[in-house]
Amino acid sequence: MPRIFVAASWPYANGPIHIGQFASTYLPADIFARYHRLKGHEVLMVSGSDMHGTPLLVRAEEERTTPEAIARRYHAVHKATFSRAGISFDLYTDTHTVNHERTVDEMFLTLLENGYIRRRTEEGPYCPQHRRFLPDRYALGICPHCGFPDARGDECDHCGRPINIRQLGSPRCALCGTPAEFRPSEHFYLELDKLESAVAEFVDARPHWRAGTRRVAENFLSEGLHPTPITRDLDWGVPIPLDGYDGKVFYVWFEALIGYLSAAREWAIRAGRSDAWHRFWDASEPVRQYYFVGKDNRFHHTIEWPAMLLGAQGLQVPYDVPANEWMNLGGQKVSKSRMKEFDVFVPSLLDRYPVDVVRFYAALLAPQNHDTDFDADEFERLRDEILANQLGNLVQRTLVLARDKHGNRIPQPPPSWSSTEADGVGSHLMGAHTRIEEEYEAVHLKEALDLVLEEVREANRAFHEAKPWGLDPAEQARVLYETIWRLRAIATWLAPTLPTTSERILTMIGSDVPLADGRWEQALRPPTPGQTLGKVEPLFPRASAAPGTPAAPSPGPIRAPPPLAIRVGIVRVAEPHPEADRLLVLTVDLGEPHPRTIVAGIRGTYAPEQLIGRRIVVLANLAHRTIRRKTSQGMLLASEIDGRPVLLSPPDELPAGSSIDGTPEPAPEISIDDLGRSPLVIGQVEGPTDGGGSRVRLKDRSITATGSAPPGSLVVVRLAAPDAAAGSILTFGPAGPIRPSEPVAAGAVVR
Repeated sequence: MPRIFVAASWPYANGPIHIGQFASTYLPADIFARYHRLKGHEVLMVSGSDMHGTPLLVRAEEERTTPEAIARRYHAVHKATFSRAGISFDLYTDTHTVNHERTVDEMFLTLLENGYIRRRTEEGPYCPQHRRFLPDRYALGICPHCGFPDARGDECDHCGRPINIRQLGSPRCALCGTPAEFRPSEHFYLELDKLESAVAEFVDARPHWRAGTRRVAENFLSEGLHPTPITRDLDWGVPIPLDGYDGKVFYVWFEALIGYLSAAREWAIRAGRSDAWHRFWDASEPVRQYYFVGKDNRFHHTIEWPAMLLGAQGLQVPYDVPANEWMNLGGQKVSKSRMKEFDVFVPSLLDRYPVDVVRFYAALLAPQNHDTDFDADEFERLRDEILANQLGNLVQRTLVLARDKHGNRIPQPPPSWSSTEADGVGSHLMGAHTRIEEEYEAVHLKEALDLVLEEVREANRAFHEAKPWGLDPAEQARVLYETIWRLRAIATWLAPTLPTTSERILTMIGSDVPLADGRWEQALRPPTPGQTLGKVEPLFPRASAAPGTPAAPSPGPIRAPPPLAIRVGIVRVAEPHPEADRLLVLTVDLGEPHPRTIVAGIRGTYAPEQLIGRRIVVLANLAHRTIRRKTSQGMLLASEIDGRPVLLSPPDELPAGSSIDGTPEPAPEISIDDLGRSPLVIGQVEGPTDGGGSRVRLKDRSITATGSAPPGSLVVVRLAAPDAAAGSILTFGPAGPIRPSEPVAAGAVVR
């Protein structure tokens, strides 16, 4: 099987990710990458924030700040959102890096040398009021294709077609409405016409593309390709690497596409294997590249980007572009400008719901072949009907019966039972496994999910028809054993879409989690009779708020934050995880009779020998989790600098097991979702408040917090909710607060 390169289109860093982007691009890419990792394939999944382009400039002018300030702010928001949503990028970067600029320069100069780029002077729209040219979104006018009156200068939001700015009818300045004048300016053009035959041959060789994607590419080819400008009259962006072009940068749809290549290079550098990117990019390598985009990006990924790669020579070209349609809101495209009406930003949804509830709705209603519509009532109904009533109840009823009637163990089926019976459950699961796998391979992700849900319904039907609660012990054992096997298969098949739920199901049935590479075939392996079950608990407790309702300025917490048992730990043993390059397995003394095992993703920053004897900060009441077949009995707390983990430190000389103020004894167990609802962040103390607390800065805002520390100190603050205006400084009594082990930016997340 070839290596798999998964690319997700780069979101503008000008506002939070909304449910439409999540459902059409980022979740499908993640599901597909997770599936191939489960299959044991070598996968590289990349994306990043588009830090340039006119959307950021427009936002910066609206807020009277710099485009870099806007870009940095929302890049951090994007990274946090994707992390919370379980989007498993191998690298999420941005386009404002030295590596990206160098890669763009190389591509430009190669295409120039190969004869596919030339200079041309043409007239462009100019605003006499602002005394500036009007690239892309700075110009509005009438779409030449569909007549939409507010089409942008680069593409039409209504019909999705790219636009040459000179094609706009009645062009005007987007900032002040002044009619545009046209004045001459020299720019560089990518000569797509010279590459048309190569692109046509490339498209013809891809009959597996979705019909809508292929149709778009064929339509552009049938109309003939034309030179397209790749530079703009702007100061913000990647500058042209030639003398005499000050005040001009590369067009965002030229340089952002090259981000897929620059991200792979950055990933290789960060991994300490600077040449490893060639394994996913050299034309001679056995690689399949998949680009997950929305339908408005099909031209760029089926025509423009392949043309650039073919012109540069020696590089891989896309194997598939599984472009999705739009998830609409009230029949209209979801856009950041409409968020004042309805709050369907992904961070807000994750504040209200467990991550897998949001993932499930977005996956089930994904606009794979046609536009879909976000509906808050449907969100609640599908959650209750499918996740809670069908899947959750089946897990609960099966495992409670096994717990109560079979000693909390997987029952032993009768001696006459065989896993290989022609019409038995094993044969049935084999057939379902094959069908589901075929859909995943073809990037038919909705169909794969539908087949898994069919198996949930089939398992419920078989369970209820058998009525195991009224059977004799031997027959009851058979029914429960077969249902547990079905549950393990369902959890494995669901793992790409609902990783947290799958892990919880498999933990409850006492099985290894399916999230480690190469564990796909475990769906077909019969469970081990007599294996001890885990703690049985509801998968989907009832939610208490509905998404899609008018957004409140400062939403409060849905419930009181659960208590945190944060304690001082001393690392006694540190070893590399045998199955994961980025994980360490730590043996930590928490002042208890026996040390705990904690799995931490810090291997790329901290060598095992650096950690022996080190005093760390541990969240001790987090539910135990199995990570790559190692059970983690708590979580080491750290912040980060540019993706690099930075350990937190307790005050000096505190003994192992010391707890922060307010820790109850015993502390109730909490989940990762509980922690996400009341996050921990790094803050910088600005000074005391009149009430005895502190003013604390969190990046671009200040809050009040209980507790005190000297002004300028970096501390860890717990917020009641992500947007809360108040919080508490985590302190070990008079010994002092928790602090990062090296300077970290205020607002950095602790996880």
